[in-house]
Amino acid sequence: MYHRGALRLTLWLVPALLLMGALILWLLLQSQRDLERAQQTRFDYFEAANQIRMLSGQLSARARSYAYTGSERDLSLYHHVLAMTEGRHARVNGKTLSNEQLLRGMALTREELNLLERARQATLTLARLEDEALRLTEAGHSHQARQKVFNPDYDSYSEVVTGSVNQFVGLLLERLDRNIEQERQQHRYAMAAMVIIFMLLVLCSLVLSWLLRQETPHSGRVMPGSRYGGAR
Repeated sequence: MYHRGALRLTLWLVPALLLMGALILWLLLQSQRDLERAQQTRFDYFEAANQIRMLSGQLSARARSYAYTGSERDLSLYHHVLAMTEGRHARVNGKTLSNEQLLRGMALTREELNLLERARQATLTLARLEDEALRLTEAGHSHQARQKVFNPDYDSYSEVVTGSVNQFVGLLLERLDRNIEQERQQHRYAMAAMVIIFMLLVLCSLVLSWLLRQETPHSGRVMPGSRYGGAR
């Protein structure tokens, strides 16, 4: 009677474990996709932030170089980089997006947005000074042009841009790394649950096999001499 009750319980338990295993497998696959998505987001966000930082530095370098040398090549390169930041020319990765479009595609915190706004305001001042320097250089006023981009104020605004963007990148990567670690932890939990379910299924299979053997009727043994109906 005890064996039959245990057998019924096991027969109910196995399908339940299979159902749980299927659910956990789905969660495992979902956590793997979430982890891959978080890693891709980190890569994309870092690439976008790094491009903004790099192109800002290139604009300053080209503007200063043109103001100092008057080289048409520096002027052409300045306008080329400016076109990339404004979305009028393809970037190195082949995408034609302005800095604003890059940032709009990113889910950012309030603190991160504040840092970017601080950098943007400083960039507007730099752009104004650079534009004045370019016009003065084209007009042949090289000395006045150099004063626009080689002075403490210009350096101060450049440092604001660089510092704000660097802080932004640091905060961004720190937050995204935390997200990736959370996804990894959930993936590990799902893996551990899957292993436990598998072990329970193996255990239930062994118990079920033993119970079925106990329920199978045993054929009686034939005693020596019994088939002769007794001694002669």
